[in-house]
Amino acid sequence: MLMAEKKVTLMLDGMHCGHCAEAIANGLKKVKGVKSAEVVYTTGKGKVVYDPDVVRVEDLVKTVTGLGYGVKSVKE
Repeated sequence: MLMAEKKVTLMLDGMHCGHCAEAIANGLKKVKGVKSAEVVYTTGKGKVVYDPDVVRVEDLVKTVTGLGYGVKSVKE
């Protein structure tokens, strides 16, 4: 059975270095239903590929805020 797949771009806030970006990416990758997560410190963007049948965008935002960072906007 193939996983449904959607992409979302999160505009992130509160990152101070590349380690922050890595922490966010690693946190998102641990969420059930996330296929991939890439966060780039210099652009402030997080790109996530996920299964919408398993996880919602709101859950991704909560994961980021739970790690101590902010989400300025979401582009689906």
